[in-house]
Amino acid sequence: MAAASRGTGQLKELEKRQKSRATRLGRDSLDRALVDLAGLYRDALVLDALSSTQPAEDPPQLLHPDRRADAAELGRRIGAEGALRRIDAVLDCRLALEQNVKPRIALEALTVALRLPG
Repeated sequence: MAAASRGTGQLKELEKRQKSRATRLGRDSLDRALVDLAGLYRDALVLDALSSTQPAEDPPQLLHPDRRADAAELGRRIGAEGALRRIDAVLDCRLALEQNVKPRIALEALTVALRLPG
């Protein structure tokens, strides 16, 4: 009887650790996506800043060179100030997730911040 109860306890502990790992994996994946999103807004900021100045001899180093056209269009639409505001919103979302805010709530707040004009 004692061996059976120890086995049940070990199984519960194993399930708890597995659930914890799955939660961490989900949060880590979400964090990587947020870093990519912030990088796209950073590229938009760089390209918008370059479009208002003299052309540089060397093209800018982009985080997502494969999305250059998207970043340029985004920069044209939202401008430097809009890109900075959105980068701040993404960073706020990452901070909220680090502070254990439920991902759904943090992403809803981010979605609202990204939809604001400008």
